[in-house]
Amino acid sequence: MDFSASQRAAHAEEYADAKILLNPGFSSLTKASQLIERQAYLEEAQSAELGCSFHFWQSATRLKANGTLIPRDSTDTFDHILHTLVSPATSSEDFSKNVQVLRTDFPRINGWLNWWLRPNFASMIFPACSKVNLAVSTQVPSTSNPAEHSHSLLHHAVGTDHDVIPGIKRLFLHVQEIEAQYNAIKGMFRI
Repeated sequence: MDFSASQRAAHAEEYADAKILLNPGFSSLTKASQLIERQAYLEEAQSAELGCSFHFWQSATRLKANGTLIPRDSTDTFDHILHTLVSPATSSEDFSKNVQVLRTDFPRINGWLNWWLRPNFASMIFPACSKVNLAVSTQVPSTSNPAEHSHSLLHHAVGTDHDVIPGIKRLFLHVQEIEAQYNAIKGMFRI
């Protein structure tokens, strides 16, 4: 997901609403119990928030394009450090060491770095700072932005560099698959 507070809050609200709809006994709870249960769902959603890696890498690419921020001969080092920061294998200690290297070697990006290190954002993009179970986080798409994820699925399903007719056939198969998934969900929830 994006890193805006409003999007994160909306995600949590939608998650809580969905959990309540799936709980047939929710309406029989007292109002106080309903509030407590809803708050637990909100907290559950927030504990599983992962950020969209696309936005992180896009911002890093913009930094690298500015030679006054990241000297041209240091872009490989900068990339290596960022890949270390986002790696699930990086320990908290190694994470802190690499952050310090960024601060020392690239002092002009401290504002950018401070933004990404804000606890709410750091927990969403850096595994060493995350509260999300590693087994769960590796199963989540690298982007949870619905439009970006949809494009990723389309690209994966259809591929690239096709002639017109094979490309249309692959698009048609992809649409049929999405329609089948929609119909399965529709049948489950009687939409």
